[in-house]
Order: sequence, then C-alpha cells, then structure tokens
Amino acid sequence: MKKALIMISMVAMSSVAFAQQGSWYIGGLAGFSSSKSEDSGSGLESVNSSWWFSPEAGTFLKDDIQLGVALGIGGSKNTFDGDDVSKSTQIDPTIYSRKFFKITDNFSTFAGLYLSFISEKNTDYGPTVETTTSGFGARLGAGVAFALSPRFTAVGQYGVLGFQSTKDKVDGDEVSKNTDFDFGVNTTGGSVFNVGIYYTFKQ
Repeated sequence: MKKALIMISMVAMSSVAFAQQGSWYIGGLAGFSSSKSEDSGSGLESVNSSWWFSPEAGTFLKDDIQLGVALGIGGSKNTFDGDDVSKSTQIDPTIYSRKFFKITDNFSTFAGLYLSFISEKNTDYGPTVETTTSGFGARLGAGVAFALSPRFTAVGQYGVLGFQSTKDKVDGDEVSKNTDFDFGVNTTGGSVFNVGIYYTFKQ
C-alpha cells in the first residue's frame, strides 16, 4: 500500500506574547491525504483520498482571551478499478474561545472551549444509498504557544475532552441517534494534536 499525507496549518492570529485587546486575525487549516492499494493477482486498484479546509477569523476580547470562528469543510472519496465506491462531504462550523496563561515573555499555555455544528453526507454506490448525519459537538482543548517574533507564533494544541450528539438518516428516513464522549481521542476534530503558525494582521 502506498500512502501520501500532506498537512498545512497556517492560521492568522495575534502573537500570544504580544497579544493586545482588539487585535484581529484570519487564516485557516488545510489538509490532504491519499492512499492506494493494488491486488497482486488481479492488478485492480483501490484509491482512497480525503481533504480538509477550515478558514478562520477572530479577535482578542482581552489581552489573554481570544474569540474566533472557523468553518470546517471536508470530503473523501473511495474508488475501485476507476469506479466510485463511496464519497462524503462534511461542513462543521465552529465557535471557540481560548484563555491564555503567560509563562514567560515568549511562552504561554492556553485552554480552549469549542462548539461545533455537524453536517455530513455519505453516498455509497451499487446500489446508491445516501446517509446524512447532523448534530452538534463540544470539546475542551489545551495547548502551548511560543512567540517567534512580534507577529509570528507557533501554537500546538491537544484535545482533552470531546462530546458529540448526532442523528443519522438513510434516504431521508431517520435510522439512529448517536452520543459520543471521548477523552484525549479525536477531540480536536480529526487529530489529537496539531500545530499551527500564526500571524497578526492588526494590533
């Protein structure tokens, strides 16, 4: 099996060590992954790919309190021998707030609360079946921030607690309701730990 993974994280945000009330930021998170497997006997190929894009914007309400919104958009596709097997699309708008705790002039820790709306559609082919998922999620995260300069900051965050409530419909008919709770697993929207480079556009 061959695998390729590309993850780019460029989020615009006020440099934590120099954050000021009223500072504004924009940016986002983008990712792409692809895997391919080939049957040695038949030579048939199975290809799986997925992508994610999350534009983001926000402000500092105080020097140590941040408020922002992110629009998570993603999708995936599975093909076998060139034919579509399944595909999915997902939209997860999120509102979040972070509280920063200054350790040194260049280093801070933070805790964050994230509230998300979940909307996903999955289509399986042969025969065609469409499943939709909708609901909401909440999660707590923690992280660290290191100021590289007055405008650039490196930030890493870890999902601590996550809760999600959703319902599934198949071809328009409700089939299930789901409640998920996790501790330290998949609580940051698909990745337990992620890293971003942040930039201030207004101080």
